[in-house]
Order: sequence, then structure tokens, then C-alpha cells
Amino acid sequence: MDFLFIFYYTIVRNIKSISMITKRQKQVLDFITDYQERKEYAPSLDEIRKKFKLASVSTAHFHVSKLRDLGYLSKEKNKPRSIETLGRETMVKIPLLGTIAAGQPIEAIEVSDETIAVTKNEIGKSGNHYALRVQGNSMIDEGIFDGDIVVIRQQPVADDGQTVVAIINDNEATLKKIYREKDRFRLQPANPSLFPIYTKELEVRGVVVKIIRNFERQIEREKASDHKLQRRVDYSWDFNGAKTKPYTHGLHTYPAMFIPQVARRLLLNYSKKGNTICDIFCGSGTALIESRLLGRNSYGIDLNPLAISLAKVKTTPINPRLLSKEYIKLLTRVNKIKNTEVEKPHFKNLEFWFKDKVIIELAKIKKAIKEIKDKKIQNFFLVAFSETARKSSNTKRGEFKLVRIKKEDLEKYNPNVLEIFKQKSESNIKAMEEFYQDVDENTWTKIILGDSSKDNSIKENSIDCIVTSPPYGDSRTTVAYGQFSRLSAQWLDIFDNPDDASRVDNELLGGKAVKNLIYSLPSNYLSESLNKIAKKDEKRAKDVLSFFIGLNDCLSRAYKMLKPKKYFCVVIGNRLVKQVRIPTDFIIAELAQKIGFTCEDIFVRNIPGKRMPIKTSPTNIAGELEKTMTKESIVILRKN
Repeated sequence: MDFLFIFYYTIVRNIKSISMITKRQKQVLDFITDYQERKEYAPSLDEIRKKFKLASVSTAHFHVSKLRDLGYLSKEKNKPRSIETLGRETMVKIPLLGTIAAGQPIEAIEVSDETIAVTKNEIGKSGNHYALRVQGNSMIDEGIFDGDIVVIRQQPVADDGQTVVAIINDNEATLKKIYREKDRFRLQPANPSLFPIYTKELEVRGVVVKIIRNFERQIEREKASDHKLQRRVDYSWDFNGAKTKPYTHGLHTYPAMFIPQVARRLLLNYSKKGNTICDIFCGSGTALIESRLLGRNSYGIDLNPLAISLAKVKTTPINPRLLSKEYIKLLTRVNKIKNTEVEKPHFKNLEFWFKDKVIIELAKIKKAIKEIKDKKIQNFFLVAFSETARKSSNTKRGEFKLVRIKKEDLEKYNPNVLEIFKQKSESNIKAMEEFYQDVDENTWTKIILGDSSKDNSIKENSIDCIVTSPPYGDSRTTVAYGQFSRLSAQWLDIFDNPDDASRVDNELLGGKAVKNLIYSLPSNYLSESLNKIAKKDEKRAKDVLSFFIGLNDCLSRAYKMLKPKKYFCVVIGNRLVKQVRIPTDFIIAELAQKIGFTCEDIFVRNIPGKRMPIKTSPTNIAGELEKTMTKESIVILRKN
């Protein structure tokens, strides 16, 4: 029996007062109850069908039969309008006031035009009650899932450990377990991947007394099989509403970052404190940051020089007091530098991407930062500078590829460069303060600029767990990491020749073209996908093949690094090419099994907030767009 089914079945059996009915069945029960109260007789099955626009009377009969079997209704066979609600005198209606965040707090908005029916013995005889629909997965270990309804008893106080509706920051509501500490309250999520919220002031609006499970959504957890391999949907990995930029994760924007909650949960599930972790596509360092916070040592590998620079800063704890002192000195120096004292950088199309005034202001800030003697502190402020360069450039917002602002908009565009830098620096110092307080100082991180298919001086059989999120496809037609990084890399002098920054995408997976579609990769799913794409566009099929050849080499090297019986966790999306959905998760599983891994699980999560383009160009031709991923798979491999 599937483990998750046993898990949820156990929760359902042991949580007091859970209604074992679906959302639709709950609606049918409420309709019948209300109908009987108004007309003093029961609705017919056809009236139920019409009310809910069901396909047939048999569907209405199915819901009524379920409610009868569960003890909510009685019905005599072959007799019209014979439905009776059991214990009608004990049923009460309570208002469904809106949504409560089981994740990052959201504004408390009450909407009281909807009610639900519950029995008095389920909620007790005393007190006023209301219901809220749950949004998010911060309380999954308490059996409260996204889409469930919680019934709340109104009360202004609660005991430690009770699950409460708490109001913080004037009007933000969240569902958490409450604990009192010395001079503050701790709102604790029931999900090891999420962080507690600390506050000195809060208002308790009530405690949870009942959970109504949204079984219709849980049905989607059933496995969707496809020939040899299987994947399943698991909404507990969505982390909808969770804060995705805690600690140093938000120091700098980076494309397609996988959220820290996913990295954290994988690390907790498949590694132990003191282990050595590796992220073979580390990007700007999400898994590496979480490794240090969780007491794991880590290696990170990436081919993008800007990503390496960002990851090093994000994983290096610096005393925030030193940063604040240096920041004040830095601003003083910037204000003293005259326009004539700075030299403009020399890279191609500088004036195309930046206005003259912006170039001067950026050059002044860069000059002041370069005068900082402590290299770690200098690099910290260069990260804020890099983000400032991006935000003050003439590029369109929300784009990964370099696209210039329209001419008519550019004329009105006048960014305040120093103000952008100040805001970013100050928020980054606050973020570093959190990281500095919680990082495990006994851990280390080594970040390598290199190709993950190569040796990279990491010994064989030395890694306890690999957690990574590879690119979903070649950079030219999916996420253009190189283009995204180019302007920052040029301003930061990352390359000896600034114009070399434009060649990064050619070095990444899929960047090197193949001459033909002859290959020996052992994947039936890949063969099927390539054949479909090649019928429409052979060149695009070659791009896809190039990507998987490179990815297979990386999987082979990962196998060598990993210790026997240890786990390799891959977060990946199934991209669309020429209207062909490529099952990348299944392809990875097939390739990995041939290398020597066992595929232990594949589960799917929604992507509520990943920074990715909604649509991409399939052929780099203007106006031709395809939708990208709104879901991603997590493939769990184990070395034999």
C-alpha cells in the first residue's frame, strides 16, 4: 500500500471530529438541510442534480448514498422525497468567513455570505464558532492541508501548543501553534520545512476545534501511472503562501530558483546533521544556504560565474554590526566622489543598456565599494550593487533575456540609483543578521566554478546526499541564465574580457549543438519525445538531445561522487517544446537506472512563486510563444 495513503488514512482516523465527506458531499448535505428547514420536506434527487448541475440523477444518488452510509442521512428505497437528515435538531450553521493562511500571513478579510453545517456535538455546546478555508501547508503535521476548512471557537486566549488564528502586524492573519517565550510569542508551523514567526504583539481570534478535510483535492494524490514509471501529486510540497526569501536567499534575484522550503525538506528527509551535501547545479546557493542552517557541510558547482559570486556571499556569515559600520562609511565616500573622478566601464553597448547619468552614479558606487579592505564585506556590497545595476538598467522588468524598455517609456525613465542601492543594502544587512544568528558555524561550504560532468576535485564516494535543480532545458530557449547575468557580470569585472559574458549560455547544458539525431542514451521516453519534436522541427530536436547528453554526463558523475545507498534528489520541470511535453522526470529516472541508481519516488508539486517566464519563445522568433511549467517533479534516486 502506498506510504502516503497510509499516512493520510492514519491522520484521518486519529484526528477528532473530521467529517469523512468530500467538499461536494458537504454541499449536498447543507442543501438538503436548508431545503428541509424551509419546506419541511426533502428535495428530490432530480432537484439535487439541478442544484449542483450534476451529469445525471445517478450522481446525485451516489452522493446521497455516501452520506447515508456515513450516518448523515437516512433514505427509504424506491420512495420519493424520503431523504431524512439524522439528528436534524443537532445541526447548526456557522459562517464561513474567508481564507486563513497556513503559511506566510495574509491580510484578514472576512466574507460572511457563506455558511457550513456541523453538528453541535462536534463543536461543543458553548461558545461562538466560525469557519475558515485553509491556504498553504504550514500545518500539515497537524493534519491540516491546503483547501481544508477549520472550525474556530472564538476566544481571546489560548494555551501553549494550541492551534490558533493569530492576528499580527495590525491585520495579518495566520494559522499556527502558539507558544509563549520570555518577551515574545512564537507562532510555530507544523511543518519542519518552514520557519516560526516571532512577534512581541498578537491578537488571538480563536482556537481550532474541528477540521473538515477537502478529500476532493486529496484524490489527486493518487498515482498517475505511465507504463513503467509512476508519478504522484503531493500538495504538501507546494508551500503556497510561504515566505521564500528568508535569511540570505533574497540578497539577489536569480532565475528559476527552487524555493528554500523544498531544499530544506529534502535535506531533512534524506540527510543527517554533519553530512556532506552537494548541489551540482547550485545556482545562487539555495541548497547550500539551507545546508549550513541545518548543520550540513556542502559543495556547490555551477558554470555561471555570477551565480558562483552570489552563492559565496549568501553562504558566508558576516557580523551585521561590521556591515552597518562599513555601510555608513561607504555612503559618505559615495557622496564625496565627483563625477570627474570616475571612469566608465568598457563593454559593448554600455550606453544602450544604461543612461549616461545612471552610468556615472553606478561608477561612483562601485569605486566606493572597491575601497573596502575586507574582501568579504566588499563582496557583500557588490551583490547589492549588482542588483542596483540590474534595476537601474534600460531592461524590461520581469524578463530574463535582455530586452530594452520601449523608446516612449525610456524617455520618462529616470531611476534614482543611489536610493535603489541604499534600499537593497539595508534589506540585505537585515537578511544577513538572520543568517548570522542561525548559521551553524561548525559547517563549511566550498563553491566551485566548473562543469558538473567533470571531476571538480570532489572524491568518489564522498557525498552523503545530492540535492539539486538542473536547468529545465537549454538556456537559449528556456531560462537564459547567461543573458540574465550579463550586465551584472560586466559591471562586476567577473570576466577579464567583459564581452565574454555573452558566451555563458553556450557553456551551459544544451549550449553545444549536435550534428545529428544519432545517439545511444537509454531512454524510451526521450526517444519518443525526440521523434515527435523532429517531425515538427529537427533543429529543436537536436537542441533537446544536446541538453540530455550533457545532463546524462552529469548524472554519471553524480553517481561516482555519491556514497553507496545514499540519495540523489532532483527537482525538475517537464518542459514543452513544439507543443510536445517532454517527461524529463521519467527520462532522468530511466537514465539514472541505467547508470546504477534506483528510482524510489517521483512526486509533483505546483510552482506558486518560482521566478520563471510564463511563456517562452520556442524558436527565438518574435511573437512565437509557448507556455512553460506551472508544476515540477521531484525525482528521488538512490545509489545501489
